[in-house]
Amino acid sequence: MPHTVDLSRPLETGMPHARTIPAPEFTPTSTWAKDRMRVMRLNIPTHIGTHVDAPSHFVEDGATLDQLPVSTLVGRAYCIEVLRDEPVPITAADLKSAVDLEPGDALLIRTGWDDRYGEPAYMDSHPYLAVDAAEWVVDAGLRLIGMDTISPDLPMSMRPANFPYDVHRTLLGAGTLIVENLVLREVSDRWSTLFVGVLNVLGGDGAPARALAVLDD
Repeated sequence: MPHTVDLSRPLETGMPHARTIPAPEFTPTSTWAKDRMRVMRLNIPTHIGTHVDAPSHFVEDGATLDQLPVSTLVGRAYCIEVLRDEPVPITAADLKSAVDLEPGDALLIRTGWDDRYGEPAYMDSHPYLAVDAAEWVVDAGLRLIGMDTISPDLPMSMRPANFPYDVHRTLLGAGTLIVENLVLREVSDRWSTLFVGVLNVLGGDGAPARALAVLDD
């Protein structure tokens, strides 16, 4: 019988975020004690927690969230496990070892860093995609790539000045969506039907998402 796995991180105070973006803020505007109802104001950057990068994030005329075909957010996905303990690249050769993928599939990559969420190393020492891996994803015609790291690019602590974000630009330039900060331990080496419920922000370059995988047991 199918069952559904939540692959996403909750939005919460103190959650990990890149140093280049502000921390989220959660402010109650109505409370049960005062108003007999609850309302909260969210002040969150578009690229925090489990979130989708739209092409417009790094492509001048790239599609925004509201312009994405909804078919890119739902469909078949495979999660390959490429465990890495250090900030080393995942190459095209690593990805080619996955099962046969078809154009339009999504590829999820579990490095094991979903188990290190909240640690200082999660921000600055995670593994990343080599440019040839991003090029392989594009050549394979995959609709989406997701990882259990804060970025598919080189960790911030290792980036030189004027870092070009080649992995982001390669993927998003081809219209391949990126989902970051996933929790993939329950779907490793498995097929699933992936649903990415990203906020439909008009003109959005990205937004938090609830990512769900339906598994056939």
